[in-house]
Amino acid sequence: MAEALSQPGGAQLHGAPTLEELVESEQRFRKLVEALPDAILVHTDGRIVFVNPFCVRLHKANSPEKLLGRNISEFIRPDYLAEIERRIEQCYATGTASIPMEMVVIACDGSPAAVEAVAIPICWNGAPAIEVVLRDIKKRKEAEQEAHEWQKRLELARKSGLKIGLWDWNLVDNTVMWSEESYRQFGFTPESFSGHVEDAASRIHPEDRERVAKIIREVLSGKAEEYAAQYRLVRPDGTVCWIDAHGVMVQNGSKHMIGIGVDITDLKRTEQSLQESEEKYRLLLNSTAEAIYGIDLNGNCTFCNPATVKLLGYNSTEELLGKNMHALLHHSHADGAPYPDDECEIYVAVRQGRATHVANEVLWRADRTSFPAEYWSYPIHKNGQLVGAVVTFLDRSDRKQAEHAIRQSEEKYRKLFENATYGIFLSKPDGTLLDVNPAMVAMLGYDSKEELLSRNLDRDIYNDPTDRTAILSQFRNVARVENAETQWRRKDGKILTVRLNGAAFLGEDGKVSRYNVIVDDITERRNLEAQYRQAQKMEAVGLLAGGISHDFNNLLGVIMGNADLLLQKMQPGPDQRHLQAIKKAGGSAAQLVRQLLAFSRKQVLYPTVLDLNSIITDVGKILRRLIGEDVHIATHLEAGLGSVRADRGQVEQILMNLATNARDAMPSGGTFSIRTANAELGSEDVARYCYVKPGRYVRLSVGDTGMGMSEEIRSRVFEPFFTTKEQGRGTGLGLSTVYGIVKQSGGYIWVSSSPGAGATFDIYLPRVDEKPLPASPNLETQTDYPRGSETILVLEDDECLRDITCEFLTESGYKVLQAARGDVALELARQCKDDIQLLVTDVVLPGVSGPSAAASLKESHPETQVLYVSGYAEVPVAQKLVAEGAVLLQKPVSRMDLLKKVHEVLHLRQGCDARLAQG
Repeated sequence: MAEALSQPGGAQLHGAPTLEELVESEQRFRKLVEALPDAILVHTDGRIVFVNPFCVRLHKANSPEKLLGRNISEFIRPDYLAEIERRIEQCYATGTASIPMEMVVIACDGSPAAVEAVAIPICWNGAPAIEVVLRDIKKRKEAEQEAHEWQKRLELARKSGLKIGLWDWNLVDNTVMWSEESYRQFGFTPESFSGHVEDAASRIHPEDRERVAKIIREVLSGKAEEYAAQYRLVRPDGTVCWIDAHGVMVQNGSKHMIGIGVDITDLKRTEQSLQESEEKYRLLLNSTAEAIYGIDLNGNCTFCNPATVKLLGYNSTEELLGKNMHALLHHSHADGAPYPDDECEIYVAVRQGRATHVANEVLWRADRTSFPAEYWSYPIHKNGQLVGAVVTFLDRSDRKQAEHAIRQSEEKYRKLFENATYGIFLSKPDGTLLDVNPAMVAMLGYDSKEELLSRNLDRDIYNDPTDRTAILSQFRNVARVENAETQWRRKDGKILTVRLNGAAFLGEDGKVSRYNVIVDDITERRNLEAQYRQAQKMEAVGLLAGGISHDFNNLLGVIMGNADLLLQKMQPGPDQRHLQAIKKAGGSAAQLVRQLLAFSRKQVLYPTVLDLNSIITDVGKILRRLIGEDVHIATHLEAGLGSVRADRGQVEQILMNLATNARDAMPSGGTFSIRTANAELGSEDVARYCYVKPGRYVRLSVGDTGMGMSEEIRSRVFEPFFTTKEQGRGTGLGLSTVYGIVKQSGGYIWVSSSPGAGATFDIYLPRVDEKPLPASPNLETQTDYPRGSETILVLEDDECLRDITCEFLTESGYKVLQAARGDVALELARQCKDDIQLLVTDVVLPGVSGPSAAASLKESHPETQVLYVSGYAEVPVAQKLVAEGAVLLQKPVSRMDLLKKVHEVLHLRQGCDARLAQG
């Protein structure tokens, strides 16, 4: 009301912080910290996989293990479960966080806890998961209940019909709330009253208006603790109403003055009106929650309301009536020292005839315990004579506890602000930093809080200041920003990806005065997501490549086989040139298929213990011819290099492909380097690449001084069919083949490069403690097709491939039996009277598999040897057969390879086995 009457003045008192300052400070830090996750849990498929300490305490668990592994439905009250499941499905479907939801969780001891929950979809250990942020809203619910109870009291006062009007003046927005009686006194209705103090002040009689304004100014400036005034109101119909008004200042997050306005029109007219009004007051006093009692001129109780009896710890009003109230409730100071009644402010009303107000006093209960109190004492007149006083008091224990709690809360939230793992800052609209926490300082790499506070968000922090402009525009729309991603710049120049959540706060002028923002550094998270997406893409391409390879294997086997047969039977002439072209193209296609299989990790490996230094030395001459004389080859091979277990042929292919790639990158010559070293991958490598298994490795580094690669090319360099060469100069399978070989060998490969600075490929293969075996000499190259006369059973479900295989063997003199299924092959063997020297079988067949058919056949024909033929789909089974010592050929199989391997199994291996048996 003061703004309608005058402008309040006076300087703010210095010294200890006031309750208003404490409340404002506490609310500021509470807003900051309430935005932080209080309790966090992560669940995958409904199973809890992570909880933080706040979550453990919220669920009243003894340890995190009491929660981990359990289903979240165990902790959700059943009536919320369906909605929670719906929100989880929505999070997975949309990939965005849910809106906050109030719910009830069940703690480990069965007790309920009111929380506000937000679900956030994340990736946890490579799988989709939900991060849940739970905020304990118990205190907020209690505050809402308390406010609701006070609202019911106000409604009760409004409905009482008495001439005591209740009012609450909000000094911040200069509006007032009234009870129904206040509307009557001022001559307004809820519909006609705007709620503004100016409209209320206009009804005060002009002769009283300045006096009332002066009293209000004294209260607002701190010169007086209580507002008390009697004045006249002039209603629209011209009638005059006398009001006795009293009010006090309170702090509850914002400045308020609350009070009562008593219609004393009748008191001004007649003594009879005073008596009638007294009865009405008595009725009101008996229904109010505040303690009110009356005393005579001797200080003895003349009446008291039920609240007085309750607050003083008595059982009935009779225990107080006629008793000296000073002797009962005001006899001693807080420390127990006597309090003479002639010093008691309560008696000012009966001695001097004026009202008094004391904000901090101690009163005593019936059980001799004390409590902090605030009281008002008003004189009572009858027939123009002072007859006593009416005293109103409030138990301020809650207020004192609230002040203490606010101080503790401020300290607690300041500690949370300082110790938060998230960055937190306060800033002005122009980008000036007002406050930052230590996590923010560390995140941006500054040496101290003071150093960071000297920086400006636009100039020093945002990598692109226009990003901040866009974020501020969001604040203008909703006064809050959630999950805004942008890039920041550290002191050392490193770029961070951060996620911002915060709110804008308005000043008294209605404009934004500051922003409170929480910052989450998600740089590493985004890097891991990019790596994961790349890995998924490579895996998908590999699966596609493997599927194509399977079909090509069978087709190429038929094409190359028929070309071989036609070349043998055809007379020399021009047509042979066409067949040679078909055969050559088939061989190239077979090589392409092998590269695809290497990338998709579908090749069957023949791993042995290898010494990389020896392999590099052996292939050195080949590399020299391959890479050209204008490129210098530099090798740096570590002595005492550990061994690896890998397929020698594939390791040689790695070197050949990388050398070819380096040659193309150095058209004008340069240096091609090969280095080996023992190495270890540890926690730092795991942090950088989450899929890495720490341990001992052998590092093979292959580099060149060529033109290098841009970041875009480097990110795609291992993709199959991706090439920067001109059309017709490359298939784009060289590096993808290297990638597949390394991965299938249990290793890792990373490339570092930049334009103009060459490229280095670092390959890590697991180190083993075994020693490499001496290399076996190559068998003599054979040009003629081997021949034989033994009986061979061919088991292959592809008809065309089976026909061409049988014709290869028949043309070389072998007696051939054939079957498309394992059960049919076993029946043929049972009916065959002769020995079956060899079974040539596919690994995977409909019905009975190749290995199962071979095992059954050996029971009736123990003399039978087995030669397996494998496609990509049978890799796990085929790899196991190789480990067990079986002989295996990979599709597509040429005529020469088939006949040489048949000859080896029937003659060379049997001879070796016989010598071993004799020896």
